[in-house]
Amino acid sequence: MARDGGSRLTAVCFLASYIWLSSSLQRHSLIDQPRLSSFLLLFISGVAAFVASLFSKWLPGADGRFDSEAVLKGMQSSMPHRPRRFYIPCIIFFIVFRLEIMHSIVQDFQCTTEGIEAFLPVLLAAYEFFSHRAPTVVSDEPEDMWGDILDDFKNWLISSPITLLFSAVLFSYGVFMLGYLTPRSTYFCSTLTNQSSYTVFTQCFGVLIDAVVLIMLWRVLSWARTTRSRLRTLGVILILTSIGVSALWLETRISRHREIIGHHPFKGIGSLYLFDVFSTGLLVSTLIISTALWACDSTVLEPTAVATFTSGMIGSVQSVLLIGTYLQPTPSQPLFVLSIISVGFVLFTYANNMRWIVVFKRVFLMGLLGCIIVASVIFAMAKNRLVDRHPVDDLVYRNRVEADRWLRHATVSTTLKLAVSEYKDRHHGRDPPPNFDKWFEYAQKQKSVVIDRFDQMEKDLLPFWGMTPQQIQNGFEKVKGLPDIGIITIANGKASRNSQNDVNAEAVLEETLWMVSRFAQHLPDMSIAINMKERPRILVPWDDVHRLTMAGSLAGGQSRFKILPNRLHARRGDDSVPAEGNLMDASRALNTQPYVSAKKFRQLEALACPPGSAARGGVQWDVRDFCYSCVKPHSQAQFLEDWEMFLDPCHQPDIFNLHDFHTTPHLDGLHQELLPLFSRSKTDSFSDIIIPIPNVWAFMEPEMLTFDKKKEIVVWQAPAKESRVVTPRSLLGGHRHRLVHIANNASAADEVPMLLGIEVDGKTKFRYEDTSTKAANGPLPFEFALTNADPCEDDNCQLLQREFGFKETRQLLEHRYVMLVDSADGPPPQLMPALRSNSVPVLSSVFREWFTERLLPWVHFVPVDVRYHALHSTLAYFIGLKSRGPLNGRHQETTARIEDARWIADEGRKWANKALRKEDMEVYMFRLLLEWGRIINEDRDDLGFKLKE
Repeated sequence: MARDGGSRLTAVCFLASYIWLSSSLQRHSLIDQPRLSSFLLLFISGVAAFVASLFSKWLPGADGRFDSEAVLKGMQSSMPHRPRRFYIPCIIFFIVFRLEIMHSIVQDFQCTTEGIEAFLPVLLAAYEFFSHRAPTVVSDEPEDMWGDILDDFKNWLISSPITLLFSAVLFSYGVFMLGYLTPRSTYFCSTLTNQSSYTVFTQCFGVLIDAVVLIMLWRVLSWARTTRSRLRTLGVILILTSIGVSALWLETRISRHREIIGHHPFKGIGSLYLFDVFSTGLLVSTLIISTALWACDSTVLEPTAVATFTSGMIGSVQSVLLIGTYLQPTPSQPLFVLSIISVGFVLFTYANNMRWIVVFKRVFLMGLLGCIIVASVIFAMAKNRLVDRHPVDDLVYRNRVEADRWLRHATVSTTLKLAVSEYKDRHHGRDPPPNFDKWFEYAQKQKSVVIDRFDQMEKDLLPFWGMTPQQIQNGFEKVKGLPDIGIITIANGKASRNSQNDVNAEAVLEETLWMVSRFAQHLPDMSIAINMKERPRILVPWDDVHRLTMAGSLAGGQSRFKILPNRLHARRGDDSVPAEGNLMDASRALNTQPYVSAKKFRQLEALACPPGSAARGGVQWDVRDFCYSCVKPHSQAQFLEDWEMFLDPCHQPDIFNLHDFHTTPHLDGLHQELLPLFSRSKTDSFSDIIIPIPNVWAFMEPEMLTFDKKKEIVVWQAPAKESRVVTPRSLLGGHRHRLVHIANNASAADEVPMLLGIEVDGKTKFRYEDTSTKAANGPLPFEFALTNADPCEDDNCQLLQREFGFKETRQLLEHRYVMLVDSADGPPPQLMPALRSNSVPVLSSVFREWFTERLLPWVHFVPVDVRYHALHSTLAYFIGLKSRGPLNGRHQETTARIEDARWIADEGRKWANKALRKEDMEVYMFRLLLEWGRIINEDRDDLGFKLKE
């Protein structure tokens, strides 16, 4: 390959930019605006090529292929055939057309086949095969009449184009096989609305166009006489192509109606997008320029083959390292793929006469690959695939201990003196709010088991310490005039409210007023704004929340509030404290968006995450593949371990494609300024203040069938009419639709990893196995369905009926296992009744409510990740697979853990009746309003409850 140091430097630049791009493009804001992004990247690359041409004398091949010295040295030329005059316009057209194909593929990415692009070297090798010209060797030496068999074989191996083509097919096929080792996301390809065969055909056609463009561009640039002329020709092609793409972008913008976004721009999206454009533009420029220089120095096949080989080696080594886990249950497949890629590429280097591969000599690379294969085999043999103890056993035990520890920490205080002391210890010397003694007396009277721990409340209120009371009041004046806002006013110890147009909102607000009236005489005068919609509304960029938090906690040169919830610490950065002049100004125009598209909504949620987090880097567009890095921080093997971390979306950008809340437009008004708005629930991205709003039916006594008398069925149902808006992403990626698809519509190709029992020396051990989703559904009694009591009249209902079908309504609490998933806008409506029943709550939610911190996974409920990749393994642990028929060709040994299921159902019911009562809501509300009353007081720094000596 490389003939000198300059050429090797070009190869290094190519490989570095390729690896960086391929690893970073999975999450990128550029994907959301494909045509505009393509135009800008092509334009930047064209300009970069012109700039690079100014420094061409320091670049490889500065004297061009027609350098007389090179000819005198007799160096073998790899010049392609002379280009035709129509090549440049054809290249421009094909690039524009290829980008359009790519954009359409990304729209249906869940239907694509992974690894088809790996066959690009095969197409280029086929071109060399059919255009091969055998070199004529002139020698004065007489030919040996007998010759040598090894020499003959070596000469044939090096010179034969058949060997080149065969080796390219071999390692390309190995890279393609990696796709079968990559687990798929539960985001599904619909047989009704998608055309998977057409998408795969489009993929193949796109790869063919790639080969045509590369060959034509290689021929054009190779016949340029100097590096300067090559780079300028490349720059002209890229800029003209960018003009063609921009014409399509402008035509699309003109033909489509402008999105309704109100009168104020979104904060942060523009700057984030421009940064991504600039940084990615530099990488793309480096990749294109280095590819052109490398190809002109050798052939276009070399950089393409090296890039494909590099991707294959990285992927295969990663697969080997996952052997024994639920992502890679068997060792044979990754080892086979690794061997094919290695052998194929080594053979390719001989067939293509590559003595250097980037910076490595061929013999060194062969030794390195040999060491990797040997080490992989040893690692696979040493890896124990059997698990002695089921992970859920450990999770249940550890969380049982954690539940006891949490309760001790939450109920330290038994007297007022202890409560005051504990409050000051937890808040670094800050006194409790006024009338704290009244609150403590009320909590004791209501027999509240939680006296000292209100982490969620402290986290919600903390940013408001960074605002002045006047700023908070100004915010209240802005928010109280918004639609669907309930106002509760406390004056002279009495509470009153405004009226609501909606009957249900009127009933809920009246119930909330009644609850506040029970202790209103102990509250300071105030007015609070309550969001009567299910969706939260305050989505403030992380930078603003962080500035307010730091300003509030460090005002006056001392820490007013240093004890923060653990999750807040995790979401903070190490930013220095900003100057006071940088704080949010109350007079700033209100950033209110009456309608926000799902795409813009996901971008705004990413801005609510701290810099450096995975979600801040961009929403993940790859909906086809399972994101292991997203689930690893909160999981133990396949199972959900850390519920608190799971509720934080900032380390898991794929979740923005896997929940109705993120994949449907925000229709209830969205605000990017911190406003004092109280809401029933929220996700971790939002800054609403959680308030315990009573549900009318949440505390009704459920039908108390005992656990043993209930049907052993895992049940979930929801009315189809709850889907107010059905978008393509919510239809295929929405959490409720995916759940129904897994249970009822799984295809023959769908697979799920399951932890299955196996008998070893008379003992039951466990190992992960890939199982057909349809087969896995067989022994597990899933009953997941959408219901609809009324005739389907609107398009959304009819679409859901065709895709999923409807079933009759069931009584959920008559079953042992109740699957609880969110609605499109909020937490599961049946959560509280399920906790108070004798059923096992199987919870999959992304929302927080006032009691979320009081519930512990594996103790009060069974947690399931919203991706559902562990749904079968989790339920199989409790229900068992023994005597339920064969699975994976054999009878299963996994026995049912009915005792654990019964214990969780019992613990959840007892805890709900002890800590999640209506009286506990009142205690939480009383404490919340006491804290809020101090925050909005002008003398808040001097206010506090002090014990009388």
